[in-house]
This record gives sequence, structure tokens and C-alpha cells, in this order.
Amino acid sequence: MSRAGTLRRRSAARLPLVLAASVALVVSLTAAPATAAPPSPTPSPTAPSRRPPAPIPPLPAARFGVTITPGNGAVVGVAYPITAKFSAPVTNRALAEHNMHAYVNGKLSTGAWYWKTTTTALFRTSGFWPGHATLQVRLTLAGVELGRTADVRYLGAATTTRNHTIRTSRALIANVNGVSDRFTVVVDGVTVKTFRTSLGKPGFETRSGIKAVMEKYALRHMTSVAAGITNPNDQYDLQVPWAVRITPTGEFVHGAPWALARLGRYNGSHGCTNLNVPDSHWFFDHVIPGDPVVTTGTPRSMEYWNGTGAPYNMPWAQWLSRSALKGKP
Repeated sequence: MSRAGTLRRRSAARLPLVLAASVALVVSLTAAPATAAPPSPTPSPTAPSRRPPAPIPPLPAARFGVTITPGNGAVVGVAYPITAKFSAPVTNRALAEHNMHAYVNGKLSTGAWYWKTTTTALFRTSGFWPGHATLQVRLTLAGVELGRTADVRYLGAATTTRNHTIRTSRALIANVNGVSDRFTVVVDGVTVKTFRTSLGKPGFETRSGIKAVMEKYALRHMTSVAAGITNPNDQYDLQVPWAVRITPTGEFVHGAPWALARLGRYNGSHGCTNLNVPDSHWFFDHVIPGDPVVTTGTPRSMEYWNGTGAPYNMPWAQWLSRSALKGKP
């Protein structure tokens, strides 16, 4: 056999093997899973910046003031409460009281603040002030926040830290008895004058209780029309001498020359406390604002609001009920 033939026979013999190998390779490639390409990274969303919240700005501040009466340096009678009048409402009353201390002759007072309204507080003790005394209110309210609204904080102005001084004169007390119709003046515990008097008749009763001198008129025009009296039998139009006001509702101690027949005998006025003219002149000359006039023996009671001396009619326990600190520092 020639060499060429031999080569042809060998090639023919290898051909099935090559074909089989090719088929196996194709099957192998078809059956084997393709290697997965690694996934490309998915970009993460941009995270929001975590900035701290903006601070809440403080409420704007408004400055309040406080007015004390009697005025600084005033000399008054022993039945004159101290009044603190604020220019803005006070909601933190305990803090206000803690910064308004009252002293009597240099010693911390045993009295208490009474809140009449949100802007007005009164200070008194359970009794009258002593005579010949120095009263002092020491305020330390500058920068103190006593209240706020949704829009503003109320802080004490610089002038709300200060000392306020008042003095009492001699302890003059007028005691008026509506049964005996006697008017007695006591000064520093000693009776110095006793006058005959006449008080309000039925329907016009003089109030029983504590009043105090408010203002004085050497001559005062008084009319029934101004007093709201409409009964034709009770009309009057008078020039009244030595009139001393003791309530804002119209009670006076005054001279009544037309009433001499009833002075010391029976009550017949329209509510005022009548004296003869010389006695009323003496009283006018010797009293000052805050001197108490204490009436007893009539069926009508004094109100708590009716004038300078009226707060002294309130029972002490009731007074303390309207105090934040109950008189404690």
C-alpha cells in the first residue's frame, strides 16, 4: 500500500473520533452554565444631610414697671395699705412676692400681699401699722420674668429694683358709736376728744366697719342729685363745711349746723357722720390720709373695696387665701 493510502486510512479512522469530541465539546459548552459576570455596583441614593435643628429664638422681652403707693417719702395714718401696681399682668405671683419684701422699723414684716387683680397687689398686716414707724418696701424685680404671652416675656425694668420708704404719723383712731352717738378720738392710745354725732337714718344707714381718711375739703357742695337720691322728701343742696371723705361712695365726716338738735341723740343723716362745726373743724385740722375711722352699732356693713381703709375689714384668713406665699418670705 502506498504511503498516501495509508494516510488516507488513518485520517478516515480518526474522523469519527474528532467528530465525537467536537459533539461532546458542543454538548459540554451547551450544558455548562455561563459564568455570571459580577453585578456592577448600584449607586446608593444620596443620604440627606443630618444638620441640627435651628435653635428656637427666645421670645422678645418687654419691660414692666411697678408703682408703689403711698408715694416714696409719704407720711400717712396707720390704716393705709401699701399698693403695688404693675404695668403688665403678673402670672408668677410667688416670684413677685419673693422679690417685694416689706419692713417695719427695719424688721421683716409679718404681713402679706393680697392680689386684688392680675396687676394690683396690696400689702397689710393683720392689724393697723404702728404709729411713728418707718415702712419700707425693698424691690428686687429688675430682670425678673413675672409673666409671658405667646409673643412676649415681661421682665422687670431697671427701676423695679429700689427701696421705697413710707412713714406713719401718730396713731390717730376715730371711734364712732352709732348707738350712743358718740365720736371719740384716740391718739397713741390716749383719748383726746369726744364729740356728739349723728349718723345715717333708716334707709341711709352709715356703714359699720373700718374706713380711713382719703381727702379733705374746707367747703364741699353736696346735693341729693349727685348722691342719686330721688325721693322728694330727701332732697338737699348744701355747702358743707370741713368735709373729710372716708369712702369713695360718698361717706364724709363733716360739720352739720342744720343738725344740732339731733347730734348725740339720734341718727338722721343720709349716711354721713355729722358733727357740729367747731368739732368738725378740729377733726379736719388734725387728720391725714390713712387715719382710721371705725364705726360700730349700725346694721350696714363696710365693703372690702370701698376706699383706703376698706381692706382692713377683710378677715386675715381670707386675706392670706389670695397671697401666693401666705406672708412667708
